[in-house]
Amino acid sequence: MEKARQLKDDLLGFQKRFVDGDSRFTIALWSRQTGKGFTTSFLASRGAMTEPRSKWLIVAPTERQSLETLDKCKDWIGKAHILAADTEEEFDAYQKNAKIKAKVIELPNGSKIYALPGKPASLRGFTGYLILDEFAFFEDQKEVWKAVFAVIVNPMASIKRVFITSTPNGQGDMFHKLVDENFLNPKEGRRIKWDVQKVTIHEAAKEWERSGKLGGKTAEEYVEDVRAAFDTPEAWPQEFECEFLDAAANLLSFDMITAAESVEATEHGFDPDEPGEFYGGFDFGGIKDPSIFWFAKKVGDRLVTRDVLTLREADTGEQLAAVRSRIDKCIRVCVDYTGPGRGFGDVAANGIPGTDFGGWGEYDADPKKFLSGKIEKVTFSEPSKRELFTPFRLCFGKEPKFIIPHADWIRQDFHGVQMILKGKEYVFWAPRMSNGHSDGACAAALCRRAASFGGGTWRFRPVAIAPGVFEVEVPAGSRMIGMRDEATSRRLD
Repeated sequence: MEKARQLKDDLLGFQKRFVDGDSRFTIALWSRQTGKGFTTSFLASRGAMTEPRSKWLIVAPTERQSLETLDKCKDWIGKAHILAADTEEEFDAYQKNAKIKAKVIELPNGSKIYALPGKPASLRGFTGYLILDEFAFFEDQKEVWKAVFAVIVNPMASIKRVFITSTPNGQGDMFHKLVDENFLNPKEGRRIKWDVQKVTIHEAAKEWERSGKLGGKTAEEYVEDVRAAFDTPEAWPQEFECEFLDAAANLLSFDMITAAESVEATEHGFDPDEPGEFYGGFDFGGIKDPSIFWFAKKVGDRLVTRDVLTLREADTGEQLAAVRSRIDKCIRVCVDYTGPGRGFGDVAANGIPGTDFGGWGEYDADPKKFLSGKIEKVTFSEPSKRELFTPFRLCFGKEPKFIIPHADWIRQDFHGVQMILKGKEYVFWAPRMSNGHSDGACAAALCRRAASFGGGTWRFRPVAIAPGVFEVEVPAGSRMIGMRDEATSRRLD
């Protein structure tokens, strides 16, 4: 179809090379921000438009992601002035006697494009063309691969071509194995050979510069802007230069997350009059990311989420006003004191000069730095992330200690946090998603930390022990004294 060929002009050079390849098995090892979904949606749409009665299956890590790609397919088909019908189809699942339903768009020529989450059940008995988007991030990657492999090596099956796209997600998984054996360290005698096309952010930026899409910037300037905005140097080689780091794993599996979900927890349940012991965690977002305040109640040895407040495009003053009643209610709050969060942390602890807001005071668990306030400032670094996320993960076991509401965005957000083994230590990071860089998980982990120092309220009251010397009452009934101008303290039993 002539219109489909014209639409290809919207693609960049490396995207055209991918969709025009003739290999039966193709892998796109592409950096982030290179338009993987944009390209695969064109591939499926063009194929469906030009080959009557053809079938295309788009499989992504989650149903939401596969549906987003399906929506892009609708855009391509609409540009070709073809009216496609939205339908739903049921077919046999991988498990015996099971059925699954797929969202489908059907073209007038009888072609169909299906969208499904990355589950092994999605692939049983499918015939046509198969697209696995962001394959390295499938939760059951090995099981999905076994299902795919059984179909593509079966001479009686009619899987015509297989396309895999992904950014690396550590070593040792099936995606790494395919890339390694077919591209990095080619293995002789492979029965199925894959054509691997690697595109880093540097190569993509050069094509954007040639096509005039960088607004006058050079490719090098653009890459440096992206690097500065990403602000996660340890993950840069993997996310943008397509290097496979030592190892990566999800901090929390979907099973661990769903086991912690309960109707006892609420996403929008803040009540200033509710009795109990409350704690908070505040992840302060930048320009593109939301700020999230996680508010939870101590119930026995568990923390039960009562409210998750999400703020977007609000300045420091607006965010302070929004969370003020929640912080008032909390015994302790841990706040992100990194980058733009530093301003909020200082205001929350010290108040605003010249106003009636005197702040909540600063807290520090270290007795050598004893401080008597409610706000603990947490600066994110690799050591502090290990200190933050390692105990947070331990709350999600057979008997969860951190109870969360049923919400798909929370599920995806928590699952997005990655543990990457570099040498002998783990580092933690999260890829960009529609809701930021797992900001909800960061806020929740901060909340857990706030609750880890025990209950009760730290009350500051000066006494006439000596000039500049203060006395503080602590929950256990002990007293601590220290100098206002010195980082010293001692406990009086």
